[in-house]
Formats: sequence, C-alpha cells, structure tokens
Amino acid sequence: MASEAISSSIMIIGAVLGAAVLITAILPAIFSAGDTFGTVSSSAEQKLKTDFRIVNTYAYDNSPDVVKVWLKNVGAVRISIYEIQKSDVFFGVNNQVSMRSYPTGFSYELKGSTDGYWDIGETLEIVLTEPTEISSGAQLYFSFALPNSVRRTTTFSTNN
Repeated sequence: MASEAISSSIMIIGAVLGAAVLITAILPAIFSAGDTFGTVSSSAEQKLKTDFRIVNTYAYDNSPDVVKVWLKNVGAVRISIYEIQKSDVFFGVNNQVSMRSYPTGFSYELKGSTDGYWDIGETLEIVLTEPTEISSGAQLYFSFALPNSVRRTTTFSTNN
C-alpha cells in the first residue's frame, strides 16, 4: 500500500513537471506566432486602406526642363510627410529610368495641408529637381512608391 502511494505520487509529480515543461516551451512559441500573424494582418490592412491616384502631369522642354506630377489621396488613411519623404520616385525619358530620393531627386508640396499629413482628398505636387534633358515629344515614365510598397505609375509626353 505504501509502495502504491509512493509510485502514484511519483507519477503525479512527473505528470505535473512534464506539463510545466511543455507549457513553458510551447506557449511562448504560440504567442510569438500570434504576434507575427497580427503584424502581417495589420500591414496588409494598411496597404489595403492606402490609395492615391495620379491626377495630372506636366513636362515642359524649355530651359530649365520642368516636370511636375499631381497625386490625390483617395484611400481611407492619411499619409505622413515622413512617408512621402521616404518614398521612391522613378523617372525616365525614352526608357532611361532612374530612381530619385527626397530632397535631391524630387521635392513636394502638399496643397492645402497644415498638419503634416497628406489627408484624404488632398493633392500632393511632386516636382522633379534637375530632371534629365527632355526633348519635344519624348515619352516620359513616372512612378511613385510609398514605403509600404503601394505605388502608381504613368507614362506621358511633354506639354508644348
């Protein structure tokens, strides 16, 4: 009878220790996987809510050459000026495309904004600083990519 009590106690202690080891090893992995899924879900939701359109383009082949592009925020979220400054602009003339960064490759102006955000419905003006030489009738390529990889692209020609 004493041997049965001792062996039952050893079995119970072993089961409790085994359960504790499993809980300590598995629960952190489950929680970290949950955090990963939450982060991915949040990132995907942010991308889905972010949207903008290229509403107008202007390129003039005078001296100096001028290229301006206007974009309108039509998404469900406002975009910080820091995201605009970290964005990439791809511009090219006749298939000679290069990437430009703020402030040396492009400048911007938020029309009607006073709070440091590109709010829904507001227009963003991108001005390419020192664009490559543009000839009359040239095919121009423009692409604007936010840091979250949402991008819009257009091709256009000079305005004479």
